[in-house]
Amino acid sequence: MVVIPGNEQELPASSEFLPDAVIIVVAFNEAEGIRDCLRALLDQTTDQTYGVTVVDDGSTDGTSAIVEEIRAADARLNLIRHDVNLGRGAARRTGQNATQAPHVAFVDADIIVPRDWLQRCSQALDGYSAVSAVALPDGDAAVIWRIFGPAIRFRVGFSGITGNNVLFDADVLRLEPFDAQYTLGEDFRLSQRLMRRGYKLKVLEDLSVEHRETKKYGAAVRYMWGMGVDAAAHPFEFRIIRLPDVSWGIWILWCIASLVAAAVGWWSWTWGVISALGITAAMSLGYTLSRFEVRPNPFRWVGSAIGSFPFIAAYLAGRTWGLVKLGASRRRRATIR
Repeated sequence: MVVIPGNEQELPASSEFLPDAVIIVVAFNEAEGIRDCLRALLDQTTDQTYGVTVVDDGSTDGTSAIVEEIRAADARLNLIRHDVNLGRGAARRTGQNATQAPHVAFVDADIIVPRDWLQRCSQALDGYSAVSAVALPDGDAAVIWRIFGPAIRFRVGFSGITGNNVLFDADVLRLEPFDAQYTLGEDFRLSQRLMRRGYKLKVLEDLSVEHRETKKYGAAVRYMWGMGVDAAAHPFEFRIIRLPDVSWGIWILWCIASLVAAAVGWWSWTWGVISALGITAAMSLGYTLSRFEVRPNPFRWVGSAIGSFPFIAAYLAGRTWGLVKLGASRRRRATIR
């Protein structure tokens, strides 16, 4: 018999045992933070039987060694390794395909869940296809928060559910699985497909998880560029216009108008560039306001706004490049036809 620490349950020590839920942790070079993530997941207070599976997506920093160490002391933990980095979509799909449990959860390796996370999500899943808690801080604003320490603003995202912590009815997930081809935006795409097919998704606004982003600042800026490139395709894929799409539209039109005005001599090129930087700064301020409170420490908020500027500039430039790439790809396909 295998005793589950802290849950007062006993499971048969058999590979044929099927738990109520399996929590998939996708990890790529997460040695710095995955220990805390797994400790929180393995310390859940719940009447659910569950296991945790880490999908190491080609890490090179010793992530698997840490998982193996914890696994030696807890039989509920499993490890699957990709020889090379395949991306989040492929890693999620690998984890999903590795279990037949009736409930399948995904928790990112930089997320720390409270002890009642699984119990609360399992109870809320009745009548829904997927449920998530609110991640604080949201997205890569966690890097800004780690550096500058502003007060976090409570914020529910745009996607219906968030991929960094989510529990699924596995039957629904098997009908509409994660798309393995996407390295970014796979969770947003899945949530859109589910909602379009009439599945009900829920964010538990009274339940939050801690987002401990471990990316370095430069890596986070590069990540925002990639997010922008990927997001350029969303309006065409789903025929929807969201606030980030409107913001980018305003930004690109302002930048074009500023540079055209300089080209025709209405003002100098210096003022054209200043104008383009000004609208980017305005977008950065809006981003910072949406994620952090000005009070009680406005100086930390100002630091966050300054630190967010390269993030937003990278995202907006990435969206522009993504649109160029998308147009070129469509022209190539049209030529082939």
